[in-house]
Amino acid sequence: MPDVTDTPVIVITGAAGDLGSALVSSQLAAGAVVVALDRAEDALKEAADTWSAEYSPDRIRTFVVDQTSRAQVDEAVEAVRDEFGRIDGLVANAGYAKFGGFLDMPAKVWDRHVEVNLSGTFHVCQAVAQVMAAARTGGWITVISSNLALGHTDYVSAYNVTKAALLSLVRSASAELGVHRIRVNAVLPGAIATAMTRQMLDEPGVTEGLLQLTPLGRLGKPDDVTSAVEYLASPDARWVTGAALVVDGGQSIYGQPAWMRQDRSAPHEPRWLPNYQTR
Repeated sequence: MPDVTDTPVIVITGAAGDLGSALVSSQLAAGAVVVALDRAEDALKEAADTWSAEYSPDRIRTFVVDQTSRAQVDEAVEAVRDEFGRIDGLVANAGYAKFGGFLDMPAKVWDRHVEVNLSGTFHVCQAVAQVMAAARTGGWITVISSNLALGHTDYVSAYNVTKAALLSLVRSASAELGVHRIRVNAVLPGAIATAMTRQMLDEPGVTEGLLQLTPLGRLGKPDDVTSAVEYLASPDARWVTGAALVVDGGQSIYGQPAWMRQDRSAPHEPRWLPNYQTR
């Protein structure tokens, strides 16, 4: 085990995706020991090989965890506590999204959004906060929400609702955990160019239409989000808790990204249309 007396120990969920991997790399570059959690075993192993090629493998731990299982979350967090004695920071990044209209959404799709985005995030935050509080060394938690938490966009209501609920979770956690000197904040990204969004962004006219409604005139990059997380983890944010930091190039000013829109011209006959291709 590496000597981590002066080395932060950081847990990151959803670590195998594009954004999660960038978050891991960012913390490794800052010198932390990073514990990477993801439910996709093969993707996590591939990501770990990439991180280990650039950074010391001694500072990398991986656990295959589905955060909807409290037992799996507790097992991983207890293993980290047993090895390192503490956890200094958490980036709760794992999430789930699926398009669907309100009337037609299967209950299992709604439930999956709640289980992953809300309940799963709670499980991870609570388990890590319990370790932090017991260690009496303080810490920080950053929850990755979405700028879609700030309002409604058509055809993604379950995602909007659960990401909005995370803002209340952050406020409640920050209120109760401050006495333990644990800071809790949220980052709300806009449309980030990743493998998850690439299929939508590659549709004709979509990127062009979205950029017309993005004041800073470009799509987000994973590094835009990692910079926000780095700030909230730093001493510069020592008096920041319960905050929601929007990182979207101004897209939320226009209620963007809005991938789909409802055509309401015929009463009782709604149609779903791509939002940007008609602009």
